[in-house]
Amino acid sequence: MSYRCTRLFAVAAVAALVAGTGAARVAATASNATSVAPAGGPAFDVGAAVGDFTPPPFGAKPDGKVDPADCIAGTPLETVFSGPRPFAFEEPYIDRQGTGHYDLGDPYVDCDHNGRWDGNYIGGGTNNPRYYTHVADPVTARAVAVTAGGHTVVIEVVDQEGLFNVYQQRIRDRAAALVASGGLAASDIFISATHDESAPDSLGLGGPSQASSGVNDYWVDYMIEVSARAIADAFSARLPAHLRFAEAVEPANLRQCWSSYPFVDDQLMPTVQAVSAGTGKVIATLASVSQHAETLGFNPDTPDHQAAWITSDWPNFFRTDLETRYPGSVAIEMAGSVGSNETPQVFGQALSRTPQQQIDASHPAGCRTLFAAPPGDPTPMTLGYKAETRTLGTQLADQVAAALATSASWSQSADVWGQRTPVCLPLANGLFLAAAGAGVFAQRPGYAANCALEVPAAPNGSTAGNEVLTEVAAFRIGDGEFASVPGEVFPFTYLGSFLGPEDMPYSQYGMSPMLMPHMHARYRFIDGLAEDMVGYIFPQGNAVGIPGEHADQNNLGTSDTDRFGCGHSDDSESTGSTAGDLLGNALVGLLDGNGGRPAAAEVVALGRYVMPDGTLLRDPLGQPGSLKCNVDKTFTPSGPAVGVWIAPTGPGQGLVVRPAAWMSLSGQTQAAPDRNTRGWVDATSVRHWLDVFPDVAFAPTRVTPP
Repeated sequence: MSYRCTRLFAVAAVAALVAGTGAARVAATASNATSVAPAGGPAFDVGAAVGDFTPPPFGAKPDGKVDPADCIAGTPLETVFSGPRPFAFEEPYIDRQGTGHYDLGDPYVDCDHNGRWDGNYIGGGTNNPRYYTHVADPVTARAVAVTAGGHTVVIEVVDQEGLFNVYQQRIRDRAAALVASGGLAASDIFISATHDESAPDSLGLGGPSQASSGVNDYWVDYMIEVSARAIADAFSARLPAHLRFAEAVEPANLRQCWSSYPFVDDQLMPTVQAVSAGTGKVIATLASVSQHAETLGFNPDTPDHQAAWITSDWPNFFRTDLETRYPGSVAIEMAGSVGSNETPQVFGQALSRTPQQQIDASHPAGCRTLFAAPPGDPTPMTLGYKAETRTLGTQLADQVAAALATSASWSQSADVWGQRTPVCLPLANGLFLAAAGAGVFAQRPGYAANCALEVPAAPNGSTAGNEVLTEVAAFRIGDGEFASVPGEVFPFTYLGSFLGPEDMPYSQYGMSPMLMPHMHARYRFIDGLAEDMVGYIFPQGNAVGIPGEHADQNNLGTSDTDRFGCGHSDDSESTGSTAGDLLGNALVGLLDGNGGRPAAAEVVALGRYVMPDGTLLRDPLGQPGSLKCNVDKTFTPSGPAVGVWIAPTGPGQGLVVRPAAWMSLSGQTQAAPDRNTRGWVDATSVRHWLDVFPDVAFAPTRVTPP
């Protein structure tokens, strides 16, 4: 079958990875607990399952059915269209150029009449087209279903670069239909992608040319069916359970890399784990991680050509590590705010977590960084599946497991709810408009007239319209609240930062709304690449290099370099500059509608951090608040901050506060401020979110430290 039950999948995955995992992995496994003693608190019904949508080998019968792409089998044409087809779902073709794979222009049999060759294209990465040749580990759909108080939320994460909303809706509808006893509505299901750039292409951007789609419609149908079954299986497998939450921090030996300005990351990994109320066995573990899954998709050719492998990338090792620790469970890696946060370099020693200076390091996906390599070990880990990829995944999982073991708290809330709302985005990107007209996006329709007019995709995928109809969502399970963002969101967009208007490429625009003050659960998750995939998401003032936008960008070949000399290579993959604000405002409406506007326990204050010498700064660690390429290239630490200055409503001295505790960007308390800090918690447990972005004309230069 194309899907496997929870326990069988975990055992098979562990067995496949035991060979070559090394002594360190064995030692870690030996100390794993197999059960957790649940504490008190509300009960939930929880089930989890995994579906494997890896393309089967050629000749296999997917789900016991004849391969629909093998439409000339047994006919004389089979000997003519004899190009190599290592996998199912590849249409017959003539390998006229003798490359061993299909090339644009080769004759082929269009079995499904969609006007293109359907085959083995990989989505994401670089040096496209890439044709997958080997399966290193399965690409999967992983689902967890949670019910309490008559309400259900199902979370599913798929190994894809992204997944368009038209496919997600088909998964939801099919999953609801598969539940024989009913009780599961399509609206209960929330789907996102890991941003895996070594999986079969469903977005279309990995095709044989920029004007030719890489979507394989046969495989898409298969992926949808498998993903729907995983949801139905998770729902059917529910049993009484408790939820516990924790927040891990990425290990200090990772050096964050960025591909585009600004250089803001999210090192925090909020985590939820479901534990059987009857046995104490872990059912599922889910963690949100704000890192790209691209360690192989951008790697240069290796002797074994790992860039052409199908793999779930480092999330495979992340999930396997957790499933080994908790036998019989399902581990899920949810992509957080991954925008511009490229694969971090892995070192053998810890790096400073405080910025130092801008450094252009060497890494395939791009590595503009702010952190020097550790003096005692200046060389990062070797690239490759069994080196950087595996180590990154297992080390991130180790941090999650450690946080669960040392600081987890059982959910005190039994709340379960979920809601989504449509958003109409202007499609300002000239390249995206051209790609839609050429049929690159396959089954995704276009829109016009404020998304009131749908322009269906033709059989070859071609569509028109200058708008995109997408969705945002919010949902809650117990003490965890999730905001679903339909793309690769830059962390500073909704999580705040230490930037001011002078740090933005276009200083005349405001900042997109911070989401965390509008969330009211103790643990707060960004669910990235969720509900849809519309590309990169950032505030309007950061939009540089979007083809067709701004007065100095009225053609499709405009430079992506801003006024600081910083590159914005990612911005060209955005629908337009207003997406961040439109999506953020819609999410604020959803969150406020389900929990009320920021109230007594969630306060947003305009102000600055107070340094030990009384200086007021945007950054609690020093200045400037943003390093930026040819300007402000070196960071001067003068912190950590000892207090907070709250701006008055008019000219005056303001208020200086010594926090009872500092607060992270996810609302958790901190002993000391760091680059994840976004405010403070007072003695009455009220969260104060410090807005440092606006200029304050009447702010003093210095105050008396508290």
